[in-house]
Amino acid sequence: MKDFEIIIVGAGPAGSALAAFLGAQGKKTLLVDKARFPRDKVCGEYMSPEALGTLDRLGVLGKVEECAHRKLYGILIHAYDGTASRGTYRPVGPYAPYRPYGLAIRRELFDEVLFRHATSYPSVTALEGFRVDELLHQDGRVSGIRGTQGDFRSDLVVGADGARSVVGRALRLSEADTTLQKFALAGYWKDMEHENYGELHMGFPGYFALAPVDRNLVNINFVVDKSSMGAARGDVQGFYRRSLERNPRLWRRLRNATIQGPIRATGPMARRCRGSATPGAILIGDAAEFVDPFTGEGLFVALRSAELAARFILEGEAGSLERFARARKAEFGEKLRRCWQLQKFLYKPALANYVIRRLAARPILADQLTAVTGDYVPPEAVMTCSFFLKLLNPFVGSSAHVAG
Repeated sequence: MKDFEIIIVGAGPAGSALAAFLGAQGKKTLLVDKARFPRDKVCGEYMSPEALGTLDRLGVLGKVEECAHRKLYGILIHAYDGTASRGTYRPVGPYAPYRPYGLAIRRELFDEVLFRHATSYPSVTALEGFRVDELLHQDGRVSGIRGTQGDFRSDLVVGADGARSVVGRALRLSEADTTLQKFALAGYWKDMEHENYGELHMGFPGYFALAPVDRNLVNINFVVDKSSMGAARGDVQGFYRRSLERNPRLWRRLRNATIQGPIRATGPMARRCRGSATPGAILIGDAAEFVDPFTGEGLFVALRSAELAARFILEGEAGSLERFARARKAEFGEKLRRCWQLQKFLYKPALANYVIRRLAARPILADQLTAVTGDYVPPEAVMTCSFFLKLLNPFVGSSAHVAG
């Protein structure tokens, strides 16, 4: 006998969004998470304009925007040599952003709103502090979960439990990538100078990603290779601060700022997808695949993959899980492939400096790339031979801006 129609493991953005979509249709759903809400999460805390469309269709965008947040109108990228390229969310050909801005918000607030929205539906049951120990099987398919609060059976188990997914590991559908082992160190800074743009600062031994998440609070992530974490020697806060001090452009802007709370760390993060569906189970969000956070894909992929999964689950027809796997690949495959390729470019300073100088000289190209990262333009619509010719031709464009 089934206890639930669907069990969702992980109540972050992917899991809570899926639970809400299903709850709105009266599906008897169990949502479990090892944490208790509200809870914090190391993250860039930024979502693209297109992610706001999913939140709106979920009926929760208004609740999210009632929380402390900042609207960000594009991305500033600072090369190793200080060259700055600015990309703004604008229409590109027939494509337009859902909103002309992305949203930056603390995960402690964002995840709480989504979790409470999901659990407001009578058909959704939530268990916090629930650690999944193993998956249950029957007749050659996944049939439920076993954990710290008992056994539960269902027609479908959904792994939405992030980049170190218990469900993904148990099913061998996703695996840690051994070639891209990144760690993120995150801190909040109060009263820092900033604009209404997200920022990326390339450097050694890693890069900084900035997102103002409130009127006077900025989240600064420092992303480094696993090999570089040895320099911390157990002092994560000191390593983070010393690395900021070695970036004079950023450090000058922090002269009147104060750090708020401890430095938090997570990693390694990257996961490779070997498949997102098997009899009785699927993976969504980071549980299926995750790339270096430079590309900022996490929250959009989480929300949109939940929306896709809900559509196929609600169909309830034979083969719907396989169709979900194909739809997921069609939706994210090319974008994620480009994200993996980008890693080869990021850590070659001469090449990165040249490309950023070209983008600074041709703002329209920067806007086009920003539209791709904003998730409202497919990569193949922008990243054409003509685009790369304009980007790499040194005789096109002239007015590069170099940061001080």
